[in-house]
Amino acid sequence: MKNVYLASVGGRSGKSVISLGLAMNCPGKAGFYKPFRESLVKVNGETMDEDAFLMAEALGLGEGKKLSPFVYDPFEPTSLEEIVAGYNELCKGKEFMIIEGGKDVAGGFAHNTSHADIAKALKAPIVLVATPSSHSVDAVFMFRELCEKKGADLMGVILNRSSGSRERKFIEDHGIRVIGEVPAMPELRTFRVSELLEKTDAKAIAGEKGMDNIVETMLVGAMSNQTAMGYMCRSCRKAVITGGDRTEILLSALSTDTACIVITGGIRPSQMVLSKANELNVPVLMTSEDTVRVTETIDHLIVRIDPRDKEKTELIKNSVRSGVDIDSVWRS
Repeated sequence: MKNVYLASVGGRSGKSVISLGLAMNCPGKAGFYKPFRESLVKVNGETMDEDAFLMAEALGLGEGKKLSPFVYDPFEPTSLEEIVAGYNELCKGKEFMIIEGGKDVAGGFAHNTSHADIAKALKAPIVLVATPSSHSVDAVFMFRELCEKKGADLMGVILNRSSGSRERKFIEDHGIRVIGEVPAMPELRTFRVSELLEKTDAKAIAGEKGMDNIVETMLVGAMSNQTAMGYMCRSCRKAVITGGDRTEILLSALSTDTACIVITGGIRPSQMVLSKANELNVPVLMTSEDTVRVTETIDHLIVRIDPRDKEKTELIKNSVRSGVDIDSVWRS
């Protein structure tokens, strides 16, 4: 059986996208293992790691929580032996295994359960996912040094949201293999208004016919009315987050390209605003949650991958196949 360990040099590098793309281009029966749970979702009453849920759905795996069984706690650590045992249970009947590390490159160093430690114990070559930035380049070289000290096998780097970057040449010129570059996919950074409704305690109070509207950006209406109008005109397919008493802000939003409005603090907007939203099929969602909480929810939706969205998963599959030397990954 062949395997590969996906690591990253920081949060939001796109490791989940690369993991999914590699899995969907795998030439045989693939399995997935992410030792430590991070972002959680509730599925049929069961709390799971979001990446584990994504891969379980994409690969038709039924192992549930076993795909990501542990919570990292430096004061009550999970042993390397436990991590290996979890892997051995999941790899039965699989031809290939994708092991995904956490987003924190320093995680596990206190107890020898770092990226390099786990990959070495599972005899898995490491593919490091990075974005093309000067910070990421420095982190790539730091990671190589850590792998050398730990005796782990760094196969190479995949640059995500990158195409023909100078970072690739620099990394390769300094002796690190770049396995591929995956271009930016703006289509991944969108979601439907109905998804936002599912993820909050909000209720739709107008514009319900627009629940399939696509959200691309968000705008917090915490500025003056005159300033807000300038931002409104420049932002397309946006979710506007503001209080229900900001009538002029709300009307400005409805006069521009707005996908939905989220009213925070539980203050119901005027009937004039609601009537206009109904006329334009722009959903108005009202919640008692504060602006910070709603903003965090939307920010998370922008970067998540819904496994039920076949257009997005096919885009990821094709982009990774085109940009990455898939054969070399699975020949390892």
